[in-house]
Amino acid sequence: MAVRESGDYIESDVKNVWHHLMLHQGKAPMIVVEAMGLRIRDIHGKEYLDATSGGVWCVNVGYGRDRIANAVCEQMKKMAYYAASGGNLPSIDFSEKLLEYMPGLSRVYISNSGSEANEKAYKMIRLRAYNRGMKDKKKFCSATATITVLPSRH
Repeated sequence: MAVRESGDYIESDVKNVWHHLMLHQGKAPMIVVEAMGLRIRDIHGKEYLDATSGGVWCVNVGYGRDRIANAVCEQMKKMAYYAASGGNLPSIDFSEKLLEYMPGLSRVYISNSGSEANEKAYKMIRLRAYNRGMKDKKKFCSATATITVLPSRH
């Protein structure tokens, strides 16, 4: 990929990318090009302390962590992904460690996204209701929510 001028990247970003937080309305967006530890550097070479962990609170371990990058690389060489429809060693190991911090819980579901997590939570609730004998439930679906109305127990 050819290296372009910083202005070209900024112009392309404004034209082609929708930023959900809209932090740059009316001005050029900050374009981050590299990061190390807790610091990020923009396209103009200016350095910042990243106090929001990746802009949306998801890089709380810091940037440039060789231990994490190497572990991810080694796992991806073995197997990059396998859906939760079956078991896999990393999921089993992680679940055991996670449950040590979650007293009272016996199993976890590992998801790839909030959408998947919401869908599975709904299915788990529906299955639990079914297993408790609540088979005559009614569903109401809208553009914003799916609500299951369970019959009264009396």
